[in-house]
Order: sequence, then structure tokens, then C-alpha cells
Amino acid sequence: MPGPMGGPMRKGQGTVEKPKDFKKTTKKLINSYLAKYKIAIIVVILFAIGSTIFTIVGPKILGNATTEIFNGLVSKISGGNGIDFGKIGQIALTLIGLYIISALFSFIQGFLMTGVSQKITYKLRNDIATKINRLPMKYFDKKTHGEVLSVITNDIDTLSMNLNQSITQIITAICTIIGILIMMFSISWQMTLISLVILPIAAIFVRIIVGRSQKYFQRQQDYLGHVNGQVEEIYGGLNIVKVFNGEEKVSKEFEKANKELYSSAWRSQFLSGLMHPVMNFISNIGYVGVAVAGGYLAINGTITVGNIQSFIQYNKQFARAYKSNCTNFKYVTINGSSSRKNI
Repeated sequence: MPGPMGGPMRKGQGTVEKPKDFKKTTKKLINSYLAKYKIAIIVVILFAIGSTIFTIVGPKILGNATTEIFNGLVSKISGGNGIDFGKIGQIALTLIGLYIISALFSFIQGFLMTGVSQKITYKLRNDIATKINRLPMKYFDKKTHGEVLSVITNDIDTLSMNLNQSITQIITAICTIIGILIMMFSISWQMTLISLVILPIAAIFVRIIVGRSQKYFQRQQDYLGHVNGQVEEIYGGLNIVKVFNGEEKVSKEFEKANKELYSSAWRSQFLSGLMHPVMNFISNIGYVGVAVAGGYLAINGTITVGNIQSFIQYNKQFARAYKSNCTNFKYVTINGSSSRKNI
């Protein structure tokens, strides 16, 4: 099949190319780059855990305020003193303090992780530039200029974004899931089991969506380099193309590659976009079950009204964290592996 300038089609153009040695490359990334910043990464993890803990405790304290308001209204109807606004004010101040500390911790871990990821990206670009200067000419005969530039720009940027955002979000999501599960069991094990029932159903849908979208994400990244290569070569050698009357031929080749890029990008984004509506629908089903069970337990006096509110908030956060964890893990494994195959 012809390439952008009439030569043979490059390996990986039109096919899904997988990493040659995923484990070895990941190990090299950790040992050669991440290991130098292990102290900063440990601090980032600690601040992320701290931020998550303070956020998790919030709904429980807010539930106490709701219970206090409910008991005050019942007391007012019964002829008592009514709502104790002083106690509610103390609860509100405590809650505000927790959220401020959580936001501060989140800012610190985000600031540190951004610095680490940018330093790693800087070193990666320098190492790639050094390696390119040592590569033989036959390598550049097999690769277009756009594909070479795509490794330095698109793939490194993707890896940098994974380091800066997705990894810390996965850590936060895992901590959130564990912490919320503990808080949910402390309120009601029956309602917690209802919430956990939706996980296998959600996991099945996530597996199906990720399985179908993965190949399109890889093709999108692959054809992005192919299109960049065509643009670089065609416009760089525009005079040669005109001399040999190759305008129509290269236009058709570019149109074909561009259509493939559009098709793979559209399908990958569409399939990955289905994850949020599907997860929301499943989590809403769990929300209905939790609300019914919570009302029944509150009538029997097993839990308070404030506990129901807290549990519903935890249920929403749990579903959001699980969905975020699945989404970011999908992004790291698909886009990250697509980038790491070229490092």
C-alpha cells in the first residue's frame, strides 16, 4: 500500500500496533524517571489521601446537622425548645474547616505532581532528542517527519497528562472508594450491600465499552502521526509534488488517511462517551434501592434521617469515584500504552 509520498505504507499505519514489551517499558519508565522523584510522589500520595479523608468525613458531619434539624422540628411540634441553631453553627464551622483543609491538601498535591510530571517530560524530550541524533539514516527512511515529531509532541504530551492528572485521580479514587465503603458500613450494612450489588453490573458494561473503544483509541493515535507525516512531507516537498504532477495522488492519500483518523476518533470518543450515561443509569437504580431501604430502616428506628442523607451522599460519591477510576484506568491503559510503545 502506498505511503504519503508514494513509498510503502509504514508499519502501524492502518493497523493497531501494540507495545513490543509493555512490562519492560513500564519498568524502565518507573526506574529511570519516576524513581528520581519518589519522595515527591510519596508526599503527593500522602496529601491526596489526606485530602480524600477530609472530604469523606464531610457528609457524615453534615448528616449530624440534618439530624439535629429534624429532632428540633419534632421537639418544636411536641412543645419543646425547637432547633438548636448554636449546635448547628458549630457543625457548619467544623464542616467548613474540613473542606478548607481538604482543598489545601488537594492544591499542594496538584502543585507537586505538576512539577514532577513536567520535569519528567522535560527529561524525556531531552533523551529522545539525544537518541534521535544517534539513530541511523535507515530509521528516518522508514518513518515520516510527522511520525517522528508525533513521538516528541503528541505521545509525550499524552504521557505527561497521564502522569499529571490520571494517576493522581486514580489514587484519589481508590482512597475514596475504600474510605466511603468504611463510612457506608458504619451507617448501615444492609444499604451498603444494595449499593455493592450494582458494581458487577457496572463492571460488565465498562468491560464491554472499553473492549470496543480500545482499538479505535489506538488507531486514532496511530493515524494522527500518519496524517502529520503526510502534511510534513507533502508541504515540505510541495515543489517536487508539483513538478511530477502528484497533486491529485497525494490529495487522495491525505483524504484517505484523514477519513481514517476521523472515523477512529469519532468511534473512540462516541464509545467512551457512553460510559458516563450508562454508569449514571446504573447508579440511579442503586440510588432508588438505597432510598427505599433507608426509609424502611428509619421508620423502624434503626438509623436516623441524617444518616440516610449521609449515606445517599456517600452512595453518589462512591458511584462517581468508581466511574472516575474506570474512566481514568481506561485512558491510562489505552492512550498510555499507545504512547509508551514509541518511547
